[in-house]
Amino acid sequence: MDQELNPQMERALDELATLVCESLEGDGEQLVERQDGLLKTLVMSGHSWKSERTAMEEVERRVKEQCRECAMHRGGALAALTSKLGTKLQSLTRWESNSPAEDTAAKAANISSATDA
Repeated sequence: MDQELNPQMERALDELATLVCESLEGDGEQLVERQDGLLKTLVMSGHSWKSERTAMEEVERRVKEQCRECAMHRGGALAALTSKLGTKLQSLTRWESNSPAEDTAAKAANISSATDA
């Protein structure tokens, strides 16, 4: 059974589903502009370990609830969109989980901490 998702994750999933619906109806501009931020929200909120469903399964389920008619007639397009979003999400997850190399030297946070100023 799913753990309860926090409001931030719920909002991100709902917004992604709404944007995918709009994209299926022919207006995909917003999805392209906002997908990275919404996917990063899911990664940073820990969706992958708080839910039994993948984020894209959840988005697809919500799309089918929000725009049933369009999702039913454009099932291939829906699968393609969620697959593309899933690949991007996996890439973000991998990138966020990589830790810096152990031998990397510490760097100054700003100019005043790097000098005697």
